[in-house]
Amino acid sequence: MSKKMQSLQQALNNSAVKPTRTKPELQGEAAVVSIAPKKLAAPRKSPSREGKENISAWLHPDFKKGLRLTQLRKEEKTYLDDLLAEALNDLFRKYDVPTVAHE
Repeated sequence: MSKKMQSLQQALNNSAVKPTRTKPELQGEAAVVSIAPKKLAAPRKSPSREGKENISAWLHPDFKKGLRLTQLRKEEKTYLDDLLAEALNDLFRKYDVPTVAHE
């Protein structure tokens, strides 16, 4: 190792914080270990997503391109969720399933 590398390694070793381990308290012959799961906070949902569900699918990239082209060709500003809701309602009509009112 070159002198420069040695001095760099020495500086890293000197500045590194060494972890300290504590031994668990022993009761009898075995250590008592708590394995209780930590309680996780529920993810916060944006107010605009209240009362809505996420529906996902892994599709060919051309589906995304088609959605974006449709979005561009509409005269007014249109969100993708509006286009997908319209497409799903068309599918529901085809199979004689009740449609869903979308805002």
